[in-house]
Amino acid sequence: MGTVMVSKLSRRFDNVSRRPNRRGVALLMCLFLVCMVSTFVLNIAQTETLQLAVTRNSIEYEQSLYWANAGVHHVCAQLLADSAWRGTVTDGVLPPALQPAGYSATALDDGAGNVLVTATGYSGLGSRTISATVEF
Repeated sequence: MGTVMVSKLSRRFDNVSRRPNRRGVALLMCLFLVCMVSTFVLNIAQTETLQLAVTRNSIEYEQSLYWANAGVHHVCAQLLADSAWRGTVTDGVLPPALQPAGYSATALDDGAGNVLVTATGYSGLGSRTISATVEF
């Protein structure tokens, strides 16, 4: 009876030792999955941040053009009021604001009876400069 018991026990342990050792496979698969999902989420976040920066730059660039055009119109209004006027005009939101924006425009004689108007508009980090010739 003692030998029968030992042989039953040894068969039971033989089955355990033949089973492949899969402890930790589920943990490794979960870690791999977490890494892949994290990489995917970070990629999406970086792409969206880049898209927001591109959109902001585009908006500021266009706003700068509008401000520069306002500067040219301001100089033209000054010239209509006084055709001998030459100088610089400025307007806009000053730098203490969250997004400084505005323009600076200058009117100069070109020597041929025309007035050269140069206006620079700025908005946020964008700026645009335009020039116009006003004929009298």
